[in-house]
Amino acid sequence: MKQELEAVLAEIRKGEEPSLLLLHGDDYQVHAASKALLDLLVPPERRAFNLEQFDGRVAPWDEIEAALMTPPFLPGTKTVLVENAPYFLSREHKGEVGARVLQLWGEGKKDEAAKLFLDMLIVEGWTQERWERSQDSTSGAELAELLGGDGRELKEEVEGLLLFCRNSGMELSQRRGGEGHRLMEFLEQGLPPWDVLLITANVDRRTRLYKRFEEKGSVLDLSIGREKNGRMSREALAEFLDQRLKEGGKKIEAQARGMILARAGAELWAVHQELEKLFLYVGEEPWIKVKDVEEVFSDQGEGWVFDLTKALAERDSVAALSHLLRLLSQGHHPLALLAPITSEVRRLMAARQLIEGELRERWKAGMSYPQFQKSMLHDGVAPLPGNPYFVYMSFKSADNFTLKELVRYLGLLYQTDIRLKSTGHPPRMVMERLILEMCRPLRAMQNEK
Repeated sequence: MKQELEAVLAEIRKGEEPSLLLLHGDDYQVHAASKALLDLLVPPERRAFNLEQFDGRVAPWDEIEAALMTPPFLPGTKTVLVENAPYFLSREHKGEVGARVLQLWGEGKKDEAAKLFLDMLIVEGWTQERWERSQDSTSGAELAELLGGDGRELKEEVEGLLLFCRNSGMELSQRRGGEGHRLMEFLEQGLPPWDVLLITANVDRRTRLYKRFEEKGSVLDLSIGREKNGRMSREALAEFLDQRLKEGGKKIEAQARGMILARAGAELWAVHQELEKLFLYVGEEPWIKVKDVEEVFSDQGEGWVFDLTKALAERDSVAALSHLLRLLSQGHHPLALLAPITSEVRRLMAARQLIEGELRERWKAGMSYPQFQKSMLHDGVAPLPGNPYFVYMSFKSADNFTLKELVRYLGLLYQTDIRLKSTGHPPRMVMERLILEMCRPLRAMQNEK
């Protein structure tokens, strides 16, 4: 059932903790809610024995299941936390899932790649009979498309995946519902009495697993309102700001408050980071004034990130690193930078797919904008959403990459997200590594093959 965070926390304080918890929505809110829940479910002095944590994107389900079936070392409940769970898959996520399959396969994690590959096929509506007929060339081309490329680019990967699945005896019928791995079984049978299973995930509410989880467990939807341009709604942002001011014991001038609302960008992580800087700057002073905001709070509402994404699209590593250092020095959180970079990669993928597909005959490398308008616009409408000129620039940038490269970049973005959230690597080094990988010359990458 859908619940509010405070209601769940109140239940836990009364000793009535739910055994199944699913958190989804805004990354910052999910992280904060997860921390608040763990503080009550597993006090710090018990965490070494009564808490097990997994990254759902890389942890085999068998390990998670073993943790659930093992009683706690100390008396009381045992909490199993699975972050970034991929079990609530949908067709809309197939690009990201395909990139993850290729990443795992490239890293030599063939068993994990194959299992996720089969789960993706089930989400796509494949049956056991269709799987058994999947050796012909038509199926190979279709499977390559699901993974984010065409048959020629991904021929080796598709053939390798199919052969590994066959040799390992993997069948679609063994995936036990696919959408939720074997999690669906736990929803139906119930967890052992000592367990609390806490999951964070990106979800599609239409999936069968999500609907069943709502019936059997507690679901916290921590999404925030957004405007059409992707920025947070003023109401959601104002509520968050007022909450943080109350927690920090600060008051704010009306004009200073308006400035923060205007300068905030699209992610709560970044707003939180700027407010932390602001609180440190004013110190013991109870009031936040206009001059304080002017001095400390970075303007995230402008097009600052376009300099970085533009340099990446042009494979200009020097410029991209320079923009990165400038943004980090201004206090921008690395996680807030990943979202626009990912959006840019997806946009380039969409343009590249059109260049190699239905618009193959109409797009020409080096085409000028007037030529683009004449050849590519249909009744003044561009082939991708957005301003026609920016769509034109996306097509020009897409000429710098192959589709296989762009799929690989999605995998790199997954790895970077994991490193930033769950390792001790310095964030600056993690981001610099990502940028250098994305800006490598195409010839250098081809020479490695």
